[in-house]
Amino acid sequence: MLGTPPPSTYVLNLCEYLRVSCFMSNEIKDILETAISEEKKASRFYSNLALQMEDKGARLKFEIMADIELKHYEFLLSYYKEKFKQTPLVKEGGESRIVRPETPAKTASFADAIRVIMDTEQRACDFYRKASESSADEKDRKIFNMLAGMEQSHFEQFRTEYNYMTETTIRFASEDIPWMMEVY
Repeated sequence: MLGTPPPSTYVLNLCEYLRVSCFMSNEIKDILETAISEEKKASRFYSNLALQMEDKGARLKFEIMADIELKHYEFLLSYYKEKFKQTPLVKEGGESRIVRPETPAKTASFADAIRVIMDTEQRACDFYRKASESSADEKDRKIFNMLAGMEQSHFEQFRTEYNYMTETTIRFASEDIPWMMEVY
């Protein structure tokens, strides 16, 4: 009578692959659920800032950012449903799991708010970069890298604005000034 043959290397590797794949799938699931929750919070954050702005330009800037973050949320929600064939468990309130910016005082200046936004956008960028690094799935990595790039561009946009607000001098060359030429 023959005994049970030892498991082949292929079967052991397949079992290990499935165990790791399941773990990574749950990790990616958690990452996506966190990202979905954070993007929704970011949209609300920018909407609330827009409501506080008396300046129409500032209000419009924050309304646009709220819309952008809402699009990130909708994109991630759709991707999650496609990938896992279910609706994610999304925390609606409470403290952020990943992005914990310093909360400015109620009397914070516009520059203080921009500094908090810069910090938040940089943390979001870092989150997506780490998510990309931890993912074994090429499509996940592409999505996380794309989002990291978007968050980095948001950071750069607000950093430029912050620098303009806090810079005490204006730099330009005479050739940059329109109509500064000799007329013949």
